[in-house]
Amino acid sequence: MATHNQQQEIGCQIALAALVVVACIAGIPPIVDAVVQSIAKSKVDAAGVAFACRACGVVEDVREVTLGAPMQRVSTITGEGFAMFLGLLTGKLGTGSVKIYEVEVLLQDGSVRVIRESTPPAWKQGDRVKVVMGRIRSMS
Repeated sequence: MATHNQQQEIGCQIALAALVVVACIAGIPPIVDAVVQSIAKSKVDAAGVAFACRACGVVEDVREVTLGAPMQRVSTITGEGFAMFLGLLTGKLGTGSVKIYEVEVLLQDGSVRVIRESTPPAWKQGDRVKVVMGRIRSMS
């Protein structure tokens, strides 16, 4: 009797293993299709325009901005707070004004990022760039 139960148990295990293999093989194509479709949808925005890089864009404008005399008490990094911060870094806190450069980048998703730099930027209008961690990088 014990031998008969062992044979039935082995037969059930083999049948179960076969069912698992068949289920995996039958389930793989729909899973792959679902993954491929979700990836394809994630690369298309609401207007149906495909984009490959959310950080990529084109320089729309580069402008020099002069910020006025820094205030003594600044609670946030606003224009004046930024001027004070740059003044502290460059040692020109008492000069009354600080020049910065703003680079406006139109990203592929339609949003606009304005990056402030303390030195004259190498970018000009029309340059294709990527914004990475608040800094502008070349696309190459």
